[in-house]
Amino acid sequence: MASRQSGLSLPLLFGLALLSASAPFATDLYLPTLPHIAEQLNTTTSAVQLTLSGFMGGMAIGQLLIGPISDTTGRHRLLVLGAIVALISSILAALSPSIGILIAARLLQGLGSGACIVISRAVIPDLERGKRAAKAFAVMMTIQGVAPVAAPVLGGLLAEPIGWRGLFWVLTAINAAQLLVALFVVPETKPPEERSPLKGILGNYAYVLRNKAYCGFTLTFAFAFAAMFCYISASPFVVQSQMNFQPWVFSAVFAINAFGLIGGNYFNSRLIDVMDTMQILRVALLIMLAASLGIMVVSFFTISPWLILPLLFIAVSQCSLIMGNATAMGTGEVRKRAGSGSAIMGFAQFGLAAIVSPLMGLGSNAAFTMGVGMSLSVFVALLASGVAVRHRSLGEGF
Repeated sequence: MASRQSGLSLPLLFGLALLSASAPFATDLYLPTLPHIAEQLNTTTSAVQLTLSGFMGGMAIGQLLIGPISDTTGRHRLLVLGAIVALISSILAALSPSIGILIAARLLQGLGSGACIVISRAVIPDLERGKRAAKAFAVMMTIQGVAPVAAPVLGGLLAEPIGWRGLFWVLTAINAAQLLVALFVVPETKPPEERSPLKGILGNYAYVLRNKAYCGFTLTFAFAFAAMFCYISASPFVVQSQMNFQPWVFSAVFAINAFGLIGGNYFNSRLIDVMDTMQILRVALLIMLAASLGIMVVSFFTISPWLILPLLFIAVSQCSLIMGNATAMGTGEVRKRAGSGSAIMGFAQFGLAAIVSPLMGLGSNAAFTMGVGMSLSVFVALLASGVAVRHRSLGEGF
């Protein structure tokens, strides 16, 4: 395998973006079919949403395990192993005869995808730092933004002709492409002289958790994603069941919001040159909180449901500014243990997502439940960003 390179090339960024797109592909592609899965497997809405929770739980555990090990053994071999596990579990999901087996397959899929995501996220601070790292994360997330646009559109178009099982076969093909990228595009970026001892894994976690600014950025990142996952898990039922739209309409709404994410990432990459990164983060949090509270109010007072859609667009668009900058600043605080830092970020991110997903099935007003979940999550993220402000280091070029 190629040795560690200097800086991040565009092909490498494209490769990292594809690998880190494991989550949007594995969640967004089959979202339009969630109501159909419940019918075909004769199960409940909450049980089907556990297929999301199982995947997110696997992602959380996979990142927590693989991140610090990659600080010790290197990135490349573990990346390839994760891509193989994701590929095999997609096949198992496509063949699942029951909801229980589907949930188990999704858990395994999360483990493999978690390895891909945590390592792709650790490669950037291996090679870049400061504002260069922040811009690299913004560019990677802009490229990665194609996934949440393409996945629901493909899902909506293919839901009827090939069904949810066919969509998992499509995901299998995507996982195969990720394996090729892991094998031939991403080099080893953690040379032996920079690796930590195997016995120091717990020490790696202690090292990053002692950094209060890192913890603040991690909680900001994780709760912002939890807010977005309230939207991801509830929106199929809000748009299709509560607003009585067809699956293709949901796919269109989801794709438009994903374009908002891409636009936010592009806008963020430009703002970083002229504004303080922390200031960008805080303003985006305030905008997202206002939009989330708006969704809660509109749905509670049964004002025109059409108002929910532009408010969702505004809220979701802010996630790109929040998560990209929080990731860059958080991993920048703990560059020497970037794998461990990325692992804890991923564990918190997807662990929270696994918790909020089944909660979005509670209550008869899905839009109100979604608004409450988003508002509470963003509020906690805003509080956590205050901790990061008080303790952050200014030595990484931010």
